[in-house]
Amino acid sequence: MNRPNGVKGAKVIQVIETKAMRGLGTEKDPARVVTQYWDFDGNFLAEMDLEACAPLVEHEIKAIKESMISGH
Repeated sequence: MNRPNGVKGAKVIQVIETKAMRGLGTEKDPARVVTQYWDFDGNFLAEMDLEACAPLVEHEIKAIKESMISGH
């Protein structure tokens, strides 16, 4: 996976942003606020669930550490 290298473009768009609680409040399923984005026709576009992002962040950290160790 290539790492992002600066912003290549940007747009201003109109979407509906919702915030809702998710999770049971347990260690395996912590309670958290999830942000979702919808278009004006009610179509789901994207979701930001920081709990679901944790494995991706851990993967990126590992990749960075490994690249620093190997010198690549």
